[in-house]
Amino acid sequence: MREDLLGYLLNALDEDERQRVFETLQNDPQLRQELESLRRQLRPLDATNVDYEPPPALADLACELVEGYAEVHPAPAVAEHRARRATWPRFPSRCETCASSGAWSAADTIVMAGVLLAVSLLFFPAIAGSRYRAQVTACGDHLRSLGMALAGYSEQHRGFFPSIPTRGNRAVAGIYAVLLAESQRLDDPRVTLCPGSRRGGERPDVRIPTLAELDQAQGWKLARLQQQMGGDYAYSLGCFANGCYRTPRYMLQERYALLADAPSLHLPGRQSGNHGGRGQSVLFGDLHVDFLATPQCEPQGDHLYRNRLGFVEAGLDEYDSVLGASNARPLIY
Repeated sequence: MREDLLGYLLNALDEDERQRVFETLQNDPQLRQELESLRRQLRPLDATNVDYEPPPALADLACELVEGYAEVHPAPAVAEHRARRATWPRFPSRCETCASSGAWSAADTIVMAGVLLAVSLLFFPAIAGSRYRAQVTACGDHLRSLGMALAGYSEQHRGFFPSIPTRGNRAVAGIYAVLLAESQRLDDPRVTLCPGSRRGGERPDVRIPTLAELDQAQGWKLARLQQQMGGDYAYSLGCFANGCYRTPRYMLQERYALLADAPSLHLPGRQSGNHGGRGQSVLFGDLHVDFLATPQCEPQGDHLYRNRLGFVEAGLDEYDSVLGASNARPLIY
């Protein structure tokens, strides 16, 4: 199990392995301490959101440098051993063989430091890049799971996705998750968390409120439920058609965004803060997932988080897709 802790932190395990490690951690305090210790050691990797590519053939160049340096500048103990070896028989004894391993010199230390530096330049960017790609892949899997749940929901509701009311406690985009859970189509509420977000990385216990709890909540408790019940994702806010607000339908539109990583309030264009702010995974109407570097579906195309007038509310027609975070409302009054 301990050998899986690094893969668990980097989201490099498959779903069954992650679940097995997660369940074991709940019952093993010592393993949780080891996980936290490992998390602290990897924390410097979070200092940057940029993946650096090592120079071409860095490993080969480093090995050639070390080998050439050792030939031209052998350590004193090694040079002395070579002088002695010229007078040895062809079959040295065990003691004579062991005599070659003398104490390390300053030259040895410098060479080894160069090797370690070269290895670190290769290893740490590779680990960071591997974790990032694993998180993007796992995020896409979560979105597809939610998409399949929405497709099943629409089959029982005349082709419509969950309806977002325009007033009341339920009038936020996160109602999607609540209605999917109520209809027993959301088996694991953790799929509402993005593995590339802070909450998703911590993997806390996730609980989606019931409709009764949401209807009875007031004040700060209601605001907290509305903010968290949809998880780390943004949901379609619907659109206007013939002057009326309409719930989105399951129409298998290839470029109509249904779900995506939730937008942020501080990044340009409301770019999602998930995945280090480098982009957002998007689930489209035909249930395929793309990772977009900007909040637009294509250059000068449909913006994911605003309608054509630039507002964070329902689209202006059935082709104007707008995605809102858990506490986003479909209409602004």
